[in-house]
Amino acid sequence: MKFKMTPEKLMIALFAVVLLGIPIVTMALPNQERSENENRTLAKLPTLINEKKAEKAESFGDYIDAVKWDYITVRDENSYMDDLEVYYADHLAGRESWVQAKNKMEALIGKEEINGVYTLDDQMIQVFKEYDEKTVSDSLKAMSSFAANHSDIPCAFMLAPTAQEIFSAEMPKYNEYLSQKTFIDNCYGNVESMTTIDSLSYLSGHKDDYLFYRTDHHWTSLGAYYAYCAAGKALGYTPYSLNEFNIETASSDFRGTLYSKTLDNSITPDSIDYYHLKNNAPSITMTMFDGAKETAYDSLYVRDYLAVKDKYSSFTGSNQPIIDIETDLDNGKRLLLIKDSYAHSLVPFLANHYEKITMVDMRYINGDLNYFLDLDEYTQALFMYNAVSFAEDETARKIQLTK
Repeated sequence: MKFKMTPEKLMIALFAVVLLGIPIVTMALPNQERSENENRTLAKLPTLINEKKAEKAESFGDYIDAVKWDYITVRDENSYMDDLEVYYADHLAGRESWVQAKNKMEALIGKEEINGVYTLDDQMIQVFKEYDEKTVSDSLKAMSSFAANHSDIPCAFMLAPTAQEIFSAEMPKYNEYLSQKTFIDNCYGNVESMTTIDSLSYLSGHKDDYLFYRTDHHWTSLGAYYAYCAAGKALGYTPYSLNEFNIETASSDFRGTLYSKTLDNSITPDSIDYYHLKNNAPSITMTMFDGAKETAYDSLYVRDYLAVKDKYSSFTGSNQPIIDIETDLDNGKRLLLIKDSYAHSLVPFLANHYEKITMVDMRYINGDLNYFLDLDEYTQALFMYNAVSFAEDETARKIQLTK
């Protein structure tokens, strides 16, 4: 009997390939621990055996007892089947192509926002729609308490806008995006014993410049420069003018966190620029403390990161609990900088005015800062966050543990 291909048989064959072939290929491919493009750790294959019990097993019954029976039989948010689905979703053969296709289809049917990212022409924008008022209030109270308890250390507060506020006039009003200006003003109105810094006005005055990365949620070095200018009066230094810096383009193929959410290759990759003071630039030593060991550098730029996807971490390295920056300036000015990652590209400008800056990331600090630092040596403190991360941050309040 001669085989005849029909449309029905072709559909069955294609369905069989998709249904059987892709899972088989997925299982055959070597496991990946991370997705560099999505900048995240992938799920591990769930195991049905309690390895500690299995190691101690001396009989067949002991091996049976080592099986996680509840994990297999009970269907809840921590069940084996749910974890297996997450694993397959993370390791699916051709996963990134499937994600790109899905996102393109959503864009074609008119969806303007994908995974919390709105695309305006050649600019990706992290959206700001909601926040927990109590979380923000607790953070502001903790910061005010720190400032009041350490009145010998003048404290300043800078909340930076993100690209959404700079491009707010072009953003659709019907999507209920929140005004970051209103949010920042409300925050500034609810802190005490602190000087507030208006970086938004400086940035808005240069809206047409390259202030924010196209594919990442951070500001560029130029955006950070204008924030540095905004902070000058409050922190007591005279900012250097732009023409007093040499600009080095360290990378021209940066795709950041917003690209990771969309995998949209149509957006132009970003440039990473380093600003070097032409004259009288101080010598710098940067020491990172990760909680276990210290690592020293003779620069604020960790260029190894330029070879990986997370190129923004080339600014003072990846997030660490404490980073000490010491210069050969001898002016008695020492800054305690409690911050998020927006501060990493700001610090190369600030370092031109301080003999010491200590960067503290409260996400990795659990306890009184006095256990880690001598607060008496600092002449100023700066709380520096971007509006979106501050609205979500539940760790800034831990500053109240510092007596």
